[in-house]
Amino acid sequence: MVEEEHTPDRGSRVFLVTVMLCLIIVAHVFMWFSDMPRDLKIVFTVLNAAGWTIVLAPILLVDRWLAALQARDDEADSSNA
Repeated sequence: MVEEEHTPDRGSRVFLVTVMLCLIIVAHVFMWFSDMPRDLKIVFTVLNAAGWTIVLAPILLVDRWLAALQARDDEADSSNA
């Protein structure tokens, strides 16, 4: 008996990304309403945006690449059957 891998469905991934974006936006809103100096707020916002881009872009791109590979393999399997 072969166990199948459990991969999260698209809905749960969309939900997770939506929750993360909401939390990041709320954190930035609170930061911008704080009494921090304005130039420091700008620096933190730019650093945060760059950091999330560096972290999330490769994850999302690899996910799309793997989905394309899986679709290609599924197509090849269905044509061989």
